[in-house]
Amino acid sequence: MRKLVVILLAGFAWNLNAPAQEANPAPGLAERAAKADANWEALAKGLDAKIQRMLPCDPRLTAAIEEVSQASQARLAAMNQYLQAAVARARQDTETARLALVAEQASARDLETDRAEAEQERIAIEGQLSDLTDSVKRRPSLEEARAKLQSIEESVAARARDLQSLATKRTPLAAALSDLVQARQARQRALEAQLDALALETLRWGDYYAARLARARTECEITNPVGTSRRKR
Repeated sequence: MRKLVVILLAGFAWNLNAPAQEANPAPGLAERAAKADANWEALAKGLDAKIQRMLPCDPRLTAAIEEVSQASQARLAAMNQYLQAAVARARQDTETARLALVAEQASARDLETDRAEAEQERIAIEGQLSDLTDSVKRRPSLEEARAKLQSIEESVAARARDLQSLATKRTPLAAALSDLVQARQARQRALEAQLDALALETLRWGDYYAARLARARTECEITNPVGTSRRKR
C-alpha cells in the first residue's frame, strides 16, 4: 500500500508554480492552497507508518485514514478556489488584450483612410498645380495663385508623409498586441486545462481514500467477525 501511495503522490501532486501564478489571483488564495497542500502531504506521507502497528479494528486506524482524506479534500478545494480565481483573471486579461487589439486595428484603419484621402488630395492639387503652372506662362498675373497652390500642395504632401510614417511606426504595435492576445489565450487555455485536471484528480483521490477505508473495515470484519457483528447490533 505504501508503494501505491507513493505512486499516487507522484501522479497527482499539484504544482503551485504552474502557469496559474501568471494570472496573479488573490495572494491569500495561493497561500491557503500551498498550506493545505503541505498539510495533506505531511499527513499522507506519514499515514502508513502511523497505522502499520494498529490492529485492524482499532478505531484510530480508520480515524487516521479519515483525517488524511479530509486533508486531501481541503487541499483540492483550496486549489480549486485558487485556480478558479486564476482562470477568471486570465479571462479578464485575455479580454483586455483583445479589446486593445480591436481598438488598435480600428485606429489603424482610420489612419489608413486619412492617409489615402491626403494622398488623393495631394494628387488632385498636383494636377491643378501643373495646369496653373502652364497658365502662368500665358498669364503672369496667376503667379500669386500658383504660389499659394504650391504651398497648399506642400502642406498636404507633408501631411500624407506624416500619416504614412505614423502608420509604419504603429504596425509593430498591432503585431505586438496580436502576439499578446495569443499568449494570453494560451495561458487561459492552460489554466482551464489545469482546472479540468484538478476535477479528475479530486475524483481519483476521493475514490482512493474511500477504497482505503473500505479495505480497513473489511479487514476488521475478517479478523474479528464476532466483534463486528456485535457492533452492528
